[in-house]
Amino acid sequence: MALLIFLLFVTGAAGQQTALQQAGVCSRCHVAQVLEWSASRHTAAGVACQNCHGASAGHVANERNQVRPDTLPQGGAIGPFCSTCHKAGCPKTKRTADCQTCHHVHALSDPNDKRMRPAESPEAATYGEYRRQMERGESHVARGEWRQARGAFEAALKLRPADVRAGARKRMTERRLNPAIPGFAVVGNEFDPVSGLPMQVRVEGLGIEMRLMPGADFDMGTERFANAQPVHTVRIEPYYIATHEVSQQVWTELVEENPSLHKGPALPVHNISWNDAQEFLARLNARVKGGGFRLPTEAEWELAAEGTTADGENSWHRGNTAAPPAAGKFHESNAYSPQPGGTKRPNRRGLYDVTGNVAEWCSSLYAPYPYNAKDGRESAQGAGLRTVRGGGYADSLADLDPAARHSARAGARIPWNGMRLVRNP
Repeated sequence: MALLIFLLFVTGAAGQQTALQQAGVCSRCHVAQVLEWSASRHTAAGVACQNCHGASAGHVANERNQVRPDTLPQGGAIGPFCSTCHKAGCPKTKRTADCQTCHHVHALSDPNDKRMRPAESPEAATYGEYRRQMERGESHVARGEWRQARGAFEAALKLRPADVRAGARKRMTERRLNPAIPGFAVVGNEFDPVSGLPMQVRVEGLGIEMRLMPGADFDMGTERFANAQPVHTVRIEPYYIATHEVSQQVWTELVEENPSLHKGPALPVHNISWNDAQEFLARLNARVKGGGFRLPTEAEWELAAEGTTADGENSWHRGNTAAPPAAGKFHESNAYSPQPGGTKRPNRRGLYDVTGNVAEWCSSLYAPYPYNAKDGRESAQGAGLRTVRGGGYADSLADLDPAARHSARAGARIPWNGMRLVRNP
């Protein structure tokens, strides 16, 4: 706030009006940045937002801020971007790199200028103690002292009860103190440093192994396919996903009918509809303590597929050294029964057969991008086609692209469609 007041004072109404006019539609959301810009000589030089960020039509049109600007230089990319106009470098230092260490990227102000610092507030002392408690907590975390760390983060929360970071760190320590999750057996000693959740678990009584996908912001979509545009940013909360597709052995423990055309306990269940998958999930949730098993959303599936190559890193095209099976055949989707004569390889997230083998049903209705979990596409009662991802054994390499989107009727049993389990922590 102090920075904006100072900028308003030094720029004057005329300069602000010029900057707002130059910014155009950008000023609807980026008011602070436009005011910062008006404090620099860029305004007089006629340099507007679009000069640095491009037309950014997709960003402007997407009101949920899921589509990024055409160009968004950050960190080390800022200096070279500045040098496109300031070819001689800084007038004082002659440097052409790290401009942002001395200059605000919009206002060209010196961050060391005392006039740009906000006045000391009555909360400064409280904030100082909060920061000390947070640092103490992180010191205990580094040594694996979870109780002491929790105490420090609790003390920080008392000083700032609504602080998101302190709350998240406190929850992390509580999970490390009690890592048990109903229905899961923890496998190994690897834990997510942010959430404190175990990275690998096994479903009790069924032996299904699942891996944690930590929460992330990721860019969903691709320019390679018309129906996978625009590329946009989606926030995903942590979730567990099965390392393998559901096998026929697991399916028949819960459902009497095995609709698969090619029988084998370690083969993935296939020829199932979306509705069949929902029946299986209902029985699984009734059996396993805590329940909560479901199909992945389309966004969760694509995040899990990151690191899988377009030609199917773990499909028969690359992930098996044996000859491909005859048309209509699948290889085993079981962690304990690798394909004889072949080598199954996971993607970089430790998941097998994300592309190839069987295509996988998602929970989502097939709807245009940008993906928005709150727009009705995740309704279990919604009418329309359901999304299928990953491609199957008989698909082309293009269909195996991890960003390729497919769809089918919820009641359709398709020979190459199977499923993979997901569960919230």
